[in-house]
Amino acid sequence: MKKTVVVSLIVIMLAAITVTCVPATSTTYVHPEALATTEWLAAHLDDPAVRVIVTADIRQPTHRDSYTAGHIPGAIYLNLRTELSDPQSDVPSMILPPDGFENLMGSLGINSGTTVVVYDDGGGLWAARLWWALRYYGHEAVKILNGGLAKWTVEDRPLETAEISPPHTIFKACVVPELRATIEDVKLAIGDLDVRIISALPEPAYLAGHIPSARSLPAPSNIDPVTQTLLPLDDLTQLWLAADLKPDQLAITYCGGGYYGAFDLLVLYLMGHEKATLYDGSWVEWSANPELPVEAVPADT
Repeated sequence: MKKTVVVSLIVIMLAAITVTCVPATSTTYVHPEALATTEWLAAHLDDPAVRVIVTADIRQPTHRDSYTAGHIPGAIYLNLRTELSDPQSDVPSMILPPDGFENLMGSLGINSGTTVVVYDDGGGLWAARLWWALRYYGHEAVKILNGGLAKWTVEDRPLETAEISPPHTIFKACVVPELRATIEDVKLAIGDLDVRIISALPEPAYLAGHIPSARSLPAPSNIDPVTQTLLPLDDLTQLWLAADLKPDQLAITYCGGGYYGAFDLLVLYLMGHEKATLYDGSWVEWSANPELPVEAVPADT
């Protein structure tokens, strides 16, 4: 009888161990630290080590209006085109060189001890450009606000209209070269079975013309159009089957000017595919050279 009781207890203990050892469900992102929830940000608004940066769709002439109308308390507006882009480059929207980036981050009050939270009013499609830029220059403490301004406001969280002038700090850039692809890298990648080129542009733009061998994965498709939050991991995994990206392949993302491409890069990071890089020059650089090959899909297919 005692032996039966002991065996039963062992079975129960093993069952408990089995339960506690079950891996996290596949709905959990591999790198959840790349996102900030609205709850987390609300609890850290007064933290001097947290800096909130807001960006916007620079294609709209009124892209700054949403900031002046009301932004998350303490947020600083960053114009991605005029402030984050290299004014000396022949290619529009190319990232600032190290010294220029250091000066910009210093003016935003960002240093090595700062956790940066960046958001926009489009689910992060534009904010991801700064997320990528900071990581490219060696600063990993950066998060995208999941759901952005839309989620923040629907939860009736506070907004303010005051302009913020942070104290100047010292930021030191440390380039992570594998996070940025050049036009030469992309040329070599065409047809390379170890590399997958991914267009983050909307489907019509991809069909009209794309880099040869590129697969289409439009950046907006990663977002729930109602909540403006990232899709759960299961849904993202299913969505990305279209890219036919294998675990050991290098992914090179691109778009028009390195914005949507940065968002696809963020999604890949969330899913755990860290062997990925952004073609900074993107389509604006590639299409400007008539000698470079372009593929298009006939309208009747």
